[in-house]
Amino acid sequence: MSQPIIERVAAYEVIVPAKEGAINSPEMGSFIGHDWDRMPICLFELTVSDGITALGEVGRGVTLASLDGWLAQLPGLSLTGPSLRFLPAAWRGPALWGGAIIQAHPPAFWASPSPMTAGVEMALLDWTGKRLGCRVVDLLGGAYREEIQVDYWCGRKTPSDLSRTVARACELGFNGLKMKSRLGDPVIEQMKAIREAGGEDFSVTIDPMYQWLGPQDALPVLKGLEAFGCGVRVEDPFPAEMPEFWHRARQVSSVPLICHAHGLDQLRRFLQERCADAYNCAGSAVEFLTYARTLEVAGYSCWHGSSLELGIGQAAGMHATAAARACTMPSDFQSGLIREHTLITWGWPYRDGLLPLPPGPGLGVELDREALARYTVTKKEYRQA
Repeated sequence: MSQPIIERVAAYEVIVPAKEGAINSPEMGSFIGHDWDRMPICLFELTVSDGITALGEVGRGVTLASLDGWLAQLPGLSLTGPSLRFLPAAWRGPALWGGAIIQAHPPAFWASPSPMTAGVEMALLDWTGKRLGCRVVDLLGGAYREEIQVDYWCGRKTPSDLSRTVARACELGFNGLKMKSRLGDPVIEQMKAIREAGGEDFSVTIDPMYQWLGPQDALPVLKGLEAFGCGVRVEDPFPAEMPEFWHRARQVSSVPLICHAHGLDQLRRFLQERCADAYNCAGSAVEFLTYARTLEVAGYSCWHGSSLELGIGQAAGMHATAAARACTMPSDFQSGLIREHTLITWGWPYRDGLLPLPPGPGLGVELDREALARYTVTKKEYRQA
């Protein structure tokens, strides 16, 4: 029997804003200085000669025009399974870790020059699962859990807005909140409002995205947070290239510090220097599981991070999370709460801070054609010449 080939690629550039009031209080402003929810996201469908259509998603901020040359290379390529080895040589960069060992045992772990590589891996897993009649989590080694812990989410909000946000989160059954922060925000007042609305057992992750600058700025806030007990943690208070800042803060404050690991080199350094108490990891399925298994061996816990992708990307992340034993902390799969739509037909059944894996083979999700048409900015189709 001949190997299946990619016959057609349909690609869509979409913009799906956040729901009104879901991110920031107007007077607080953005935590990154621009409207990230208005950035484009590209989705694509691979139609394979065996009759299966597989779905992929490219990271936020990449236009369809910039992907044109990469997408045009896909039709006509033969598939053998969830290995990226079928991709042309132009997609391969140097191995990020492990050298020949990783490259000899696909899927490869490359520093690919293409922004599409993680999305193609996503689509290959979706295709393989549909072809075999199994879920992506089963291809990744099997599920350690069938439901993923998830916290509620917001950007920078005033204490009064946070009170309403937490009350809504509690109504929906959530047990915690992740919020963004910048130096100078009224963090202690925000925490008081959160605890008044959510109670003593409602947990909070504060994410300054390195914007607390240094210990001299952050230590008074960290000391103030100690009064709220163990249900408070701070993610990325300081730049990752300044581990001495993390050490100093941990020496004088009991508030747990979380590192968002951007690459294996950073993860290795933080583990060696014992800079953090737990980790936020993301990336493609191969990348994330490499991080998570490293942390498992080292005795740490993690959660799966997110850039609030659309439904295809979030579903892929959920399958990877379910396959990672160390991923025991609430993950960042909140797009069903924050975005106007996720462009899939699945209903995001959050319950008591848990989100079940989508049912069905592959990723378990399909595009919502009506919503896709409403949010598409531009689209293009690619076929074999």
